[in-house]
Amino acid sequence: MSNRAPSVNRVMLGGNVVKDAEVHHVGENLTSITRITVANNQSFKDKEGKWQELTTYVDVEVWGNTAEKVAEKGKKGVPVLIEGYLRQSRWDDKEGKSHTRTFVRADRVYFL
Repeated sequence: MSNRAPSVNRVMLGGNVVKDAEVHHVGENLTSITRITVANNQSFKDKEGKWQELTTYVDVEVWGNTAEKVAEKGKKGVPVLIEGYLRQSRWDDKEGKSHTRTFVRADRVYFL
């Protein structure tokens, strides 16, 4: 029996679409992939008691039928709620430099 902790990878994210959705098609079946960036704002009080706002920009990737719907409705400024999980891609560029990109792979996208 293993003493490993269970792995949980779920994300729920709310915010506004930063720019219009980008749609691509891949593979023999031309599967749709739509990418959006969501701005998530968090308000907090600083040491002096003044309200501050911290914005985090999160890349989101959506596949298949959901991707087509997001491509239609995912316009700049639209509020969304995203359900999905974290993914990471790694690649080497032409100069051999390694890159890593972390993003949310969305299962569901709700337009608010």
